[in-house]
Amino acid sequence: MERYTHLPEGDNKTPVIVLQGVSKVYTVGTEKVRALDDVSLTIDPGEFVCVVGRSGSGKSTLLNMMAGLEPPSRGHIRVAGRQIERLPEDKLVEFRLRHVGFVFQSFNLFPTHTALDNVAMPLLYRGVPRGQRNRKAREMLQAVGLLSHKDHKPTEMSGGQQQRVGIARALAGNPEILFADEPTGNLDSNTSREILELIRDICKKRGATLVVVTHDPGMADYADHVIRLLDGKIEEDIRQSGADLPRVPAKEDI
Repeated sequence: MERYTHLPEGDNKTPVIVLQGVSKVYTVGTEKVRALDDVSLTIDPGEFVCVVGRSGSGKSTLLNMMAGLEPPSRGHIRVAGRQIERLPEDKLVEFRLRHVGFVFQSFNLFPTHTALDNVAMPLLYRGVPRGQRNRKAREMLQAVGLLSHKDHKPTEMSGGQQQRVGIARALAGNPEILFADEPTGNLDSNTSREILELIRDICKKRGATLVVVTHDPGMADYADHVIRLLDGKIEEDIRQSGADLPRVPAKEDI
C-alpha cells in the first residue's frame, strides 16, 4: 500500500479543510492545558479521513476546531472556502447548517420524537417547509434501511438503529462535510463495521468529505487519509488507498 505525506504532483485539488498553526489552550484552575499544539493539515474534497489517537491526544478538540464548535487559541482555519476562526456565533451556526453534518457517539436523538421527526429536525432549523423536509427525511431513512421505523422513538430502537437515524439526520441537509465523533463507540464490533461501511458508502456516493474521530486504530486501515495525534501534535499524516471494509450480513435488529 503506497503512502505519502503530500498530494502527488499535478493534483491541484483545492482542500476543503485547511488548518494552519492551530493551537488550543484551556485554563483548568491555575493550570494551562495545551490540547492542540501548532497543528497544520489539509483535507481534500471527498476524502474519508480518520483522526486517531488515545484518550487525551487532542482528537476531539481537533474535530471541534474543524467543525467551528470551538475557536482556536491561535492559528487559522478554512473550511468549505470560509475562514471560520473569527466568525461570530450566529454566522457559525448558519455555516454549520449549510455545510456540515454531525454524527455523535451517544446518538443525540430527541427522545420524545419519532425517527422521521429527528431526521427532519435540521431542515426545520433551515426553514424548509414541512412537506419537503418530511419527504427528505423519508428518503434518508430509506437510504439507511430504516423507513419501516419512521414512527419509532429512540427507546423503541436498538443502538445500531439509533445510530442509523443519526446518520440519516446528519446527511439530510446534503452537507459537504460529515464529522463523526466516535460513531461506533457504543456499538458491538459487527454493528460498528456495518455503521462505518454505511457512512462511508453514502458519503462516497454523495461526494461528501467524511472525517471520523476514533480511538480504534483498526478503522484507519479503511480510510483514504489518516491523521494520528499524540499529546496535541500530529504524529503522522498519511494518505493511502483505503481498503474495503469486511462485509457483515445485514440483520433485522441493527
